[in-house]
Amino acid sequence: MAIVLYIGGSKDGDKGVVPYGFSKTRADTENGPEFYVERMMEISGRARMRVMVLEDLRDDIASQRLSQHLG
Repeated sequence: MAIVLYIGGSKDGDKGVVPYGFSKTRADTENGPEFYVERMMEISGRARMRVMVLEDLRDDIASQRLSQHLG
């Protein structure tokens, strides 16, 4: 099990528990399903962090959102 940060969509900024090795999850919303995929993202060139990112969210936007959440 791992604690991960969700980036994008209705779960943006939520922290959730994801089973180890799980690489995709789904959230059902009023506007339909949202699919999140696991990504390893670099944090300010220092470290890498495992996050769940909205599947169709561009890397540059996802990195910007991650930086905002880690402030």
